[in-house]
Amino acid sequence: MFPSSLFNFGLFSLSLYLVGCIFEDLFQCRLLGELLIGFIFGHLGQLIPTDKTVLNLAGELGVLALIFEAGLCTELWKVARVGPYAALVGVIGSAVPFLTGFGFIYASRNQYGHSGDNEGSPTFDPVSEAIASGAALASTSIAIAVSIMRKRGILETAEGALITTAAMLDDVISLILLGIVSALGTPQQTLSEKRIGAMTILKPLLSSLGITIIALLGCLAVSRRKARPLEAGDSIERDEVPEQAPETPEVHPECEIDRIDNDKDGSSKITWRQLVAQTKAWVVLRYGPLVSSILLSAMILVGLGYSVLAEYIGSTKFLGAFMAGVLCSNFPTLKRLHHKHVVLTVQPALSAIFFATIGFAIPLDKLLEPTLFAWGVLYAIIGSLSKIIVAAVVPSSLQKVVQRASGETTVPIENEIQSRRIHYRWIVGTAMIARGELGLLIAQQAVEQGVMGSSVMVVSTWSIVLCTLVGISALGVVMNKGL
Repeated sequence: MFPSSLFNFGLFSLSLYLVGCIFEDLFQCRLLGELLIGFIFGHLGQLIPTDKTVLNLAGELGVLALIFEAGLCTELWKVARVGPYAALVGVIGSAVPFLTGFGFIYASRNQYGHSGDNEGSPTFDPVSEAIASGAALASTSIAIAVSIMRKRGILETAEGALITTAAMLDDVISLILLGIVSALGTPQQTLSEKRIGAMTILKPLLSSLGITIIALLGCLAVSRRKARPLEAGDSIERDEVPEQAPETPEVHPECEIDRIDNDKDGSSKITWRQLVAQTKAWVVLRYGPLVSSILLSAMILVGLGYSVLAEYIGSTKFLGAFMAGVLCSNFPTLKRLHHKHVVLTVQPALSAIFFATIGFAIPLDKLLEPTLFAWGVLYAIIGSLSKIIVAAVVPSSLQKVVQRASGETTVPIENEIQSRRIHYRWIVGTAMIARGELGLLIAQQAVEQGVMGSSVMVVSTWSIVLCTLVGISALGVVMNKGL
């Protein structure tokens, strides 16, 4: 007899894919469809096994891969170019939503059973809940913003770099805040009972700073290594050095060997650099697929290892995964391998499982409660306004950055300058509204670590979902209308 559990799991997997595609086509937000499927299969009958340990592990691996990819797509030269502007937008775009989210949740704590969700349930500290919810609303979805900007053709522009860099900073700040919340203590304690010393806050801050600095120093070392000029004692002309040694199967080693053997002066002398290049070419030709597998595995191990290190020293594994991706972004070969063998294959499935596991954790009775939905709508309005306020602080000198990035030499007339300036500001402001994956992740982690109750989790989830839909729609309107 065909087991029903196997059929149900197959139906679950198919639904994740199909509904995700539908939401991607209609709303440009696949994760909301996957969240819906997780909620349906997690609550409406025993459609999937009660023990979801394997699914939760797969989902956590998926979100690590998602955050690693965000770091891998970071281009540090663009970050350096718009760094001061991105810092301003990022700090305001995370501080204002965090403070307003904290204030909203703390002020409304008695309006919907904030202290205890049910009789006999643990009493959650309102300050910790407010901090966790504010951290979730402080984040910005890099994936959604990048996806929309790529389709619209503005990802490579200065405003695209500004948005992605500011969103990255928002997410780093949110992850650090989550680390602080995790260190506050057990949910059964009140704030006065907790002994919060300076190291309670400083440890995750310093650990996160250390993880970030180490990764950036690694990027600097790699950049200097690539830019190192030939030494005088090499006894070799620059023209004799291959422009790029073959590193991947995409490069044709036979052509590389022929180019090295036929020097301009007709000399048959082979320098040590040419010998290394020929050896690399032969290895790629003979063992190309195996070398690619080894490089890809090494990159994944670096990501996992750095995540474990970050968690071990008191930061978060998610920040470790992001910074490991930033470090690996200096190697074009690794980026191509990751895109071909991870992004286009296993990562979509693992990410879909992650968003489904968030749906598992949302309580059915609380989600359908009108009061919580109403508070969630109000929270979403506040959250959207607190993000779009960054449009007012986008520097007017961003126009010069845009010209340098795009290579413009002509100076537009004054009316055109003013029009484009307003357009850029609204693009930045609306792109920051969508919360998406990291906001949901922070809310889920806060529940699992015992600092957020189900009522606040539902209100926060409604706000994150609605903000994501509003952000996608608003950004599309701005780009279509050219406001």
